[in-house]
Amino acid sequence: MRTNHLWLRRCKRLTEMGWDEIRVRTLQALAKRCDFTLYRMGISGVNGNHRDGLEYRGRFFFQKEELREILASLWKLFPETAEQIVERAEQICRHRFDLLGYPGVNYGPEIDWHLDGVNNKRAPVRPWFRVPYLDFDKVGDSKVIWELNRHQHLVTLAKAYRLTEEEIYGRELFQQWYHWREKNPYAMGINWVSSLEVAFRSLSWLWVWHLLDGCSVVPKQFPADLSHALALNARHINRFLSTYFSPNTHLLGEGVGLFFIGLLCPGLPAARPWRDCGWNIILKEAQSQVRPDGMHFEQSMYYHTYALDFFLHSRILAELNQTPIPQSFDQTIEKMLETTAKFAGAGLAPQFGDDDGGRVFDPSRDQQEHMLDPLVVGSVLYDRPDFKTETNHGTEELLWLLGSEGLRQFKELPSRKPENNSFAMEAGGIYVMRSSDPTSYQLVVDAGPQGAGHSGHGHADALSVQLSANGKPLLIDPGTFTYADPLGERDCFRGTSAHNTIQVDDSSQADPGEPFEWKGRANGTVDSWITGKTFDFFVGTHTGYSQLPSPVRHRRFIFHLKSRFWVIRDVLEGVGLHKLAASWHFAPGSLHAIPEGAMFVGDDVTPLA
Repeated sequence: MRTNHLWLRRCKRLTEMGWDEIRVRTLQALAKRCDFTLYRMGISGVNGNHRDGLEYRGRFFFQKEELREILASLWKLFPETAEQIVERAEQICRHRFDLLGYPGVNYGPEIDWHLDGVNNKRAPVRPWFRVPYLDFDKVGDSKVIWELNRHQHLVTLAKAYRLTEEEIYGRELFQQWYHWREKNPYAMGINWVSSLEVAFRSLSWLWVWHLLDGCSVVPKQFPADLSHALALNARHINRFLSTYFSPNTHLLGEGVGLFFIGLLCPGLPAARPWRDCGWNIILKEAQSQVRPDGMHFEQSMYYHTYALDFFLHSRILAELNQTPIPQSFDQTIEKMLETTAKFAGAGLAPQFGDDDGGRVFDPSRDQQEHMLDPLVVGSVLYDRPDFKTETNHGTEELLWLLGSEGLRQFKELPSRKPENNSFAMEAGGIYVMRSSDPTSYQLVVDAGPQGAGHSGHGHADALSVQLSANGKPLLIDPGTFTYADPLGERDCFRGTSAHNTIQVDDSSQADPGEPFEWKGRANGTVDSWITGKTFDFFVGTHTGYSQLPSPVRHRRFIFHLKSRFWVIRDVLEGVGLHKLAASWHFAPGSLHAIPEGAMFVGDDVTPLA
């Protein structure tokens, strides 16, 4: 019966496809099996001479002769960051890795690149398209495996070598790189499943090459080996783009990978078409993935930052290599930065939707407060003092992307005290109530669509609220926790009960399907939004509970008398007897009992009774 059900689902899905999707998926299915056949015959998927791939190169973020000044500035201006790089490199040499919030995961004397070291589960080494990467029992958490195999830790080793000139970091780097290639032959294993992960790995290898080019620690054969490996990566990405599988940040990241390889390795035979394909994807996705108000369509603040990182890095590299940049692309990036800057006014970006846990530049900067990082680069790139917050003094990322000159320009930008006005992001359905005297409060209401497409990274959180004071969280969104697990925590954390809203009959506003899919949607609708000098007023509804046997409509009223109080009133409309539950998730340490009630307390934050 289960097999019959699976075939029924596949037939139904086939009827929903257009001809182009059927064509693309058919060609990709044939290409998978062709690559595996070549592997079994011992034939490389990449033919021709790739030794000159790195001989003639495009312009990277920094030139070889600029490295000495950048490294000196890193020690002088960001000494704690430099020390942390070296400390992390020491741990990496011991094969201990910080992965998605799990510190010091021990991979032992010989790294198993197919192992989820958190759950001690190993993915089978079989043709990549036959690896059940979402089956926790057979694979573990694929995100943990992929985080290690992004090889961003190799960039850390390269930086540590340049900062200290200690050869141990360089030797460990190349030992791991060659060991990875040995244990991950093309077409075999989980590390070829996701084209996005192949793109991330390619970016890391390009950073390593430009950090270590010309150093004595680099093996003589490495340039030729890297050139061949990058050609193989680009070929794979290009053949297996997520055009219809995950046309979101997956497709965007794959475009970035192709653009970087094609632009920086012009000696590769297919470099130009890879470069052009990647750039076209980046420009197209900038228009399709960003809403008119500047919010990313995944309905996740993390993915907003994630996409913004991709756009900023690509835009900077394009300009360095005289690639024409459409005005519309700059306008989209600025809109996204303006959205981030609005949230920066309260010192904390709200956390709604999924949190992937990774970053394009530095995976250690994955906390909520780091979601404002793009403003530093954006303030210099677009000469926008309004993006510069009073508390930010620059970042390591700015130094590497725009050099010492970029850091100087950032310091010269006048910092402005952000406006503390209430505002609405209408297309994204985010409404923000603020007051600032004497304490800076921010209450965020999520009344927008659940997400784009299958809403894979959106949560069933319609009309939920979050509250912070002086940049410290009080009422929170608990986050994602995991993408793969055996006990249903994924569905628990993205379900309605994990958010500050109303649950009816123990049901979620939308029923979860696959880990990145929902059965139905809980899209919010705003009935009224009034903001003024002394008060804000919001009324919103959603029909997520219309799927119940006895449907219920949830309407939420929020009144804010500025600097005084909020009133939240929930009205549930329907017939029959229903179980109602209101959830309030407090930040750790923010809730303390008092004799006749409760109050929020957070360090220097004024108590809110």
